[in-house]
Amino acid sequence: MENKPILQGTHNTRELGGYPLKEGRQTKENRFLRSDSLCGITLEDRQLLKHKGLSLVIDLRSQYEQEQSPDPKLSVPHLSFPLLDQVNSGMSSAGFPSNMGDVYIGLLDHSQDTIRRIFEAMAETEGCILFHCSAGKDRTGVTAMLLLDLAGAEEDLIIEDYAASAFNLYPHLQDQMEMLQKMGVKDPDALLGSPKSNMIRTLEHLRKMYGTAEKYLRKIGVSDAKIEVLKASLQERVE
Repeated sequence: MENKPILQGTHNTRELGGYPLKEGRQTKENRFLRSDSLCGITLEDRQLLKHKGLSLVIDLRSQYEQEQSPDPKLSVPHLSFPLLDQVNSGMSSAGFPSNMGDVYIGLLDHSQDTIRRIFEAMAETEGCILFHCSAGKDRTGVTAMLLLDLAGAEEDLIIEDYAASAFNLYPHLQDQMEMLQKMGVKDPDALLGSPKSNMIRTLEHLRKMYGTAEKYLRKIGVSDAKIEVLKASLQERVE
């Protein structure tokens, strides 16, 4: 079971809330939304976000991406925490990763300062937080994985939530597919898809190197108090 897209003007904006947890709990609704680029959102989308209590937008895109398609003004604070993944940084085909799982592992190991600041900002903000990159799949996927693991979600659920992105995005990716093929990328699917194997590898790395998302966040410098605030805000009792 994965959450379906909720906005008209984006392809991959989804609730992290409503997922089952242990002991009669679920991930809290109207707390975290994961998304792709917001530049096409409609008036109805704006009203839905307002209804959900949107209080913060976190943009994980590079400066270049933000300049190319700026986020719309949504009357809430907007924070920029660029998490650079190779696919969106204009690299040549020789520089493309053969496997996005490698990119996600690289983010966990080498973007720790930025990830710490993202999670501190989340802990310091009440209400509904929307975090996004361009496709809502890679940088957003790693962020969503850490949040869901912190909430105590089962690994299978985290993997399904990640894998749903390709299904939501595929109808809109023809141009990117053709561009990558022209650049000599033999398997554009490997870069543009979201096969479960990518998230399985990332979770295996997280377990082996850090243990859990909670231990990872502590190791990269997020305080115990902020981790507890985040954990509490991620869970609610099922009515």
